[in-house]
Amino acid sequence: MYDIRRLVLLRDLAEHVTMTAVSELHGITTSAVSQQLRILEEEVGAVLTRREGRVLRLTHAGRVLVDHTSRIIAALEEAESAVAATGEAVTGVLTVATFRTALDSLALPAAARLRAEYPSLRIRLVGMMPVDSVPAVRQQDVDLAVTYSYSFRARDLPLGLSSEFLFNDPLVVLAPPALRERVGRQGLAAVRDADWIAAPDGAPSIASVVFACREAGFAPRIEHRSASFAAMAEMVEHDLGVTIVPEMSVADRHRHLIAATVTDGNRQVGVTYRQASQERPAVAAAIRALRTVSGPERIAS
Repeated sequence: MYDIRRLVLLRDLAEHVTMTAVSELHGITTSAVSQQLRILEEEVGAVLTRREGRVLRLTHAGRVLVDHTSRIIAALEEAESAVAATGEAVTGVLTVATFRTALDSLALPAAARLRAEYPSLRIRLVGMMPVDSVPAVRQQDVDLAVTYSYSFRARDLPLGLSSEFLFNDPLVVLAPPALRERVGRQGLAAVRDADWIAAPDGAPSIASVVFACREAGFAPRIEHRSASFAAMAEMVEHDLGVTIVPEMSVADRHRHLIAATVTDGNRQVGVTYRQASQERPAVAAAIRALRTVSGPERIAS
């Protein structure tokens, strides 16, 4: 019988390509990874990897084994979930990843609700952007994640994961007082010549600025950059330019800067989890809690 830990190393090598990446993922040395894979090849009786330049590629036998490994891991987790579901109490440790702007309004209220309802359940919150939290769910580093995707950008989940929609977080235009009324009347066309504030290149939110402006018929002149929505709002407050951010990220002290909503623009907030874990009582309870604190008024928006 094959060792499940070695199968996981092979699966992770298939995804991350290099021994270094796998060793960092598991907190062991590259030589230890190499040794475990050699032992796995002896167990299987077939060559599983082949070096191409500086990376390892899976052979046909290796790919077949990885495909089966994903199903094996899912089956084991389904068994754990089914056994856990036979118990009357919701116990254990539940690790939830959440992005920054969902912490106060979503993750913390859900955690408080779970702690009050299930005193024996320990909740761990981890701050992560979806680009990191979705792989973390798949790798079983976290149990589920509060995630988002922008309405104009399709997202495909890795095999074995599911995502449940919670609510739409509208995209809004923040503008200083001198421009706010014009934006309200004319839309984004009113600020086509303004200085713009956006996230650094590569951040998911910058696409919302570029896409919305392109739909309005112009390319934004981005003069200021920040990775923080709060800092971007402060820049607008100090008359440095305009920006587009998710409404949920706008603090009460900055809500007077909201000039308009972006037509058909929103950030779709959801919860992502492994399909094999959805019957686990703690995971099911967390999804219910997130659904409850999201509120019907959000879901309808």
